[in-house]
Amino acid sequence: MIKRLALLSLYAFALLATVSCYFNDDRDPVETMFSGFMTGETDSKGKITILKNDFGVKYPVTEQLENIKLRPDTVYRIVASVALDESNNARIIQMVKAMSYIATPDSIIPDSMRGTDPVEIESIYVGGGYLNVLVGVKVQNEESDHDLFYTRLDTPGKYTFKIYHKAYGDREMYTKHAYISIPLWGYGLTKNDTVFLSCKGYKEDYDYKLNYK
Repeated sequence: MIKRLALLSLYAFALLATVSCYFNDDRDPVETMFSGFMTGETDSKGKITILKNDFGVKYPVTEQLENIKLRPDTVYRIVASVALDESNNARIIQMVKAMSYIATPDSIIPDSMRGTDPVEIESIYVGGGYLNVLVGVKVQNEESDHDLFYTRLDTPGKYTFKIYHKAYGDREMYTKHAYISIPLWGYGLTKNDTVFLSCKGYKEDYDYKLNYK
């Protein structure tokens, strides 16, 4: 499954997982702000009604962006900036969809599709049943097309994922971002099993080992 890279000018929502509070004049907290990967559930009209963070906490959504088109009755992996009121109702301030699909077996990908261009891994963790990755890609042209996708290597008893990037000759000038959230269910993983991820990097190649939680 090939994904045309949605390059993002937002600086990765402040590198994810940030939390802050806003106060009124009496210094009582009015809203709690946080950013990061999370799961959104839409209703029959395609509106997100529930957000769930990677610790399993659910928040009712009272306000969201109107320019984001989503399918009804669907679960999405997203990266968002969210404000919570005193009742823990969520207001979505910024949001992008993460690249998230069951990993394609690496053995079925033809060599012509295996991009060998590098990426930069800026953040990676296992949470919410997903392998979550913030990827930086160097580009020159704002409207240039890049392909980015991931696969699962066919290694018995080992859970290894690989990221491929194809830049189509675009030069490396400045960094744009993409978000990857790889589902880890269906592999029989148990707590503290090791999950691997590898990809080509700009300075050196990446080879991560993370514990499943």
